[in-house]
Amino acid sequence: MSSSTSIISKLIHGPASRPVIWVVVNLLATLTLSSVVLFLGITPAWSGTPTERSITVSFRDLDLSSPKDANELYRRIQSAARQVCGYVGADLIEQSLWRGCYRNTVTDAVGKVNNPLLTAIHTGHPAPMTAMLRK
Repeated sequence: MSSSTSIISKLIHGPASRPVIWVVVNLLATLTLSSVVLFLGITPAWSGTPTERSITVSFRDLDLSSPKDANELYRRIQSAARQVCGYVGADLIEQSLWRGCYRNTVTDAVGKVNNPLLTAIHTGHPAPMTAMLRK
């Protein structure tokens, strides 16, 4: 057995080499997963290439000082957010991404309307308290 073979054997089988082996195995697993993702054309949520979709929600027919109408607008916003965020997905990661999209979309829309009663419905805080928080 040559000296280089015995050195490699000691590196592979020695107790000090175990962390090195785990690093190599993890690196190979990461590379394999990355190649599968690239091959399938999947764009992860953290990739930085969001697709912007929007839906206009009309509320000209509503009086936002009325709790009934503010609730109606909130339902319309929720419905639009479901359409914007698309299919919920089958696995836990897709469902988690969808919930984040839905939650952020509804929050952004409520913020754009900037109505204390609608904000109160969204946050669950009473309207006077919400109005005080905005100051």
